[in-house]
Amino acid sequence: MGRSPRALITVRLTVQTESTTSLERQIEECESFCALHGWQVVGVARDLSVSATAVPPWKRPELSRWLDDRAPEFDVIVFWRLDRFVRRVGDLHQMIEWAESHGDKGLVSATEPFDLTSPTGKATATMIATFAQREAHAAAERVTSSRAHLLTSSRWGGSSPPFGYRTYARDGARYLEVNPKTAEIVREAARRVIGGEPVNAICRDFEERGVPAPADTYQRNKSGKDFIWYPRSLKGILTSPTLLGWKTRSEVVPGKRYKKRVLVHDQNGRPVRVAEGVLDQESFDRLQDALADSASPISRRSATPKTPLLNVIKCGGCGKNLQLHATRKRRSDGTYRITEKIRCLSRVGSPACPGYAFRPDDEIITPVLDMLIHAVGGAPVTRREYVQRVRTKGESRHVSYAASEDHWKFVPLGTTFAERWQSMGIIEVGEDLIHAGITIRCHPRERGGHALEIPEDFQERLAKFLA
Repeated sequence: MGRSPRALITVRLTVQTESTTSLERQIEECESFCALHGWQVVGVARDLSVSATAVPPWKRPELSRWLDDRAPEFDVIVFWRLDRFVRRVGDLHQMIEWAESHGDKGLVSATEPFDLTSPTGKATATMIATFAQREAHAAAERVTSSRAHLLTSSRWGGSSPPFGYRTYARDGARYLEVNPKTAEIVREAARRVIGGEPVNAICRDFEERGVPAPADTYQRNKSGKDFIWYPRSLKGILTSPTLLGWKTRSEVVPGKRYKKRVLVHDQNGRPVRVAEGVLDQESFDRLQDALADSASPISRRSATPKTPLLNVIKCGGCGKNLQLHATRKRRSDGTYRITEKIRCLSRVGSPACPGYAFRPDDEIITPVLDMLIHAVGGAPVTRREYVQRVRTKGESRHVSYAASEDHWKFVPLGTTFAERWQSMGIIEVGEDLIHAGITIRCHPRERGGHALEIPEDFQERLAKFLA
């Protein structure tokens, strides 16, 4: 005997205050629509505080899990309005293609007169999505224009002030001024760096003296624990042109994975001043020279990370990623000795972590690969495929279904994990481990050695990636 089509209801809000399109209202009208058509509701994907313009359906927290793992459990996706589902024409077309390749599923609006499973419905949906995309683009332009005006004014935008400053109210707006307490900390750090003292040593001294860290001064400490001084954070403060009283913004560095602070200029090309400087120009220039002289070329960031098994190997002390770190020491003959260690980024001696360090080859790569091959090397590598059930001639999606169902099929690729990894480089092996969800908690041998963390479904996770 056939069964009723199974419906997945998906609801979305950009902000929770949208009372006219509340989640409850969306769900209620979608459920009524399904009941009217005799469809069985098998689930509701709720995505709150999610923008349809910025986040497509397959990247939303709730809906993505249904689309990625639970596709065989439903036959039609029901949404309140198309703009609750997608706002970009490209996203709509991609979802139609996904639906066709996953059992020819239906995409249906509960309040708009079309069904996206028909050619006419697809054309109508494309037209509506085009107007929705234009509306979203117009709204984004208005926001961008407002932000651009605020960026070039002397007003402060409302985020946490730069370290060394504080905000005050004037004429209904917020402005920056020098904070005497934190500014003196910056000046002290600058004097010590100019005098040749390492940033790490300054951070250790600040912690021993109980000097509040930047996160403490921004009143973000809701956990009750004390924040610590990180050398990277202090360097970021000391290199920012904000210390001169100029307004700055964050800018992506081409080819890099980090951003830098750059000056904001007005329409005449002049820097925008927002406050008196914590440092004068001469002190700031001397500070930048001192920081540049103390930086080793080896320690500077690279466009391509060299850390083997990055995002897989974790510090056994604090759980952070381990990364490759190189130091250079000058020999008496003028040459340099370069030492590479894989270590936790927590500063040595920090109360947050014991700061484990390992030799890359014989303490990380070789033992970790041996452990992995011993633990899962014999398991077969598979690829996930979506299998559609066979419909009888003339069978309608909206009437009934035979006993067979859509399902996932895991197809063996004729190789084991050990055989696959032995033919790959360490970077490719690391990518496999990330997709499989495998991580390694790294401890020194005297602390028990490394510990594998392998999820039960690691084969299925990699199979999804290989599909």
